[in-house]
Amino acid sequence: MLNRFTRFRVIALLCAFLLLLGGASAQDVITLQFYYPVGVAGPLAQAIDGYVAEFNAAHDNIQVEPIFTGNYVENMARAQAGILSGQPPDVAILLSTDLYTLVDMGGVIPLDDYIASDDGLDIDDFFDAFMSNSVSAGQVWGIPWQRSTPILYYNKDAFAEVGLDPESPPATWEELVEFGKQLVLRDGDNVTRWGVEIPTSFWIYANFAIQAGQHIGSVEDDPCGVYLDTPEAIEALAFLRSLQVEHGIMPDGVNQWGVAPADFIAGATAMIYHSTGSLSSLLNDVPFELGTGFMPGGPAGYGANVGGGNFYIMADIGQERQDAAWTFINWMVRPEQIGQWGIDSGYVAPRNAAWETDPLMSYAAEVPQASTARMQLEYAVKEFPATLAGPEMAVITTQAAEAVYTGQSTPEEALKVAQERSDELLMQAGCELDG
Repeated sequence: MLNRFTRFRVIALLCAFLLLLGGASAQDVITLQFYYPVGVAGPLAQAIDGYVAEFNAAHDNIQVEPIFTGNYVENMARAQAGILSGQPPDVAILLSTDLYTLVDMGGVIPLDDYIASDDGLDIDDFFDAFMSNSVSAGQVWGIPWQRSTPILYYNKDAFAEVGLDPESPPATWEELVEFGKQLVLRDGDNVTRWGVEIPTSFWIYANFAIQAGQHIGSVEDDPCGVYLDTPEAIEALAFLRSLQVEHGIMPDGVNQWGVAPADFIAGATAMIYHSTGSLSSLLNDVPFELGTGFMPGGPAGYGANVGGGNFYIMADIGQERQDAAWTFINWMVRPEQIGQWGIDSGYVAPRNAAWETDPLMSYAAEVPQASTARMQLEYAVKEFPATLAGPEMAVITTQAAEAVYTGQSTPEEALKVAQERSDELLMQAGCELDG
């Protein structure tokens, strides 16, 4: 029996053969270039290529060429180069936080007319937390696709081993510390299993700041909002550092994004913070029972920073190609299709209807871990850094965290410098900042 991805390839080849036989003349076919990234682990490129093959088989007059461009940063760099050279892709999945940069450079078009058209889209069906990174100046510029929040993953077997309830992950910062201490295993001076491993990432750090009571970015439509040098932001970074030096439950120094899942699978850590987009690969790979939960709440309670990518249609490609790109997007975000993507990837299907339609409805009933991030959206806000010079803001904030994690700087010093660097970049981008 052919596996799912082999079937997709057969469909694509059959479609191409039928076109050669005269199903549509070459001049009638619009071929679109589609850039997409993969930001987390797993064979997700195969899944997207498979969806595109299905679309192509169902549309004689539109054929989409999927082009995997690497991670999010590489993908955006390639899209920007295409825009600036006058040879952009037709449609692309780019970070939701790239919106202000893309609009500022005139690289994408608003989608409101398409949404309101006869074959439009019920945009109100998409979750508010994800749409907050899709709207600027009252217009919709991106359609949510691979959207996420970080969640807590934990090893239920390890919990049971030390007497913790496998069905009750830590709910607060205090419980995170308490559980982490119980979960650490040592062989003499050697730690053989850490309590928790949290990647050193601006995106993960932003969640702790929200839980402390201050989002480090604006939750409004404000491309100039960065709030790093605040008591709450400092408290969040200080807490993260305390997990290493004061409580001894997390590896010292910088913790790499890609290493945390590998350590978790190997049993070298009992808990990790990671994207819900890692869920499917972890379900497949862990040799123990996998638990998921909300990120533990801080002084201000639960809080989450959304993430991930949206579909965008490029400017300067011609009306006919833009229309074809909209047809493709509209097909990809159908409830059943985007629900299948949620199953294949672990990302949060970003519209309500997907959760009320098979295959996702049945899958979520069988795999409760799939609903954790969706339920956490109640506490979620706009993603950081949704600003002008967003990629640079991400680097500045990560560098501040790295300076603290490696003991080179205090949270106060690191975030003061980061705020000054951010303000300088924002003013260069045209922002008028107080003070």
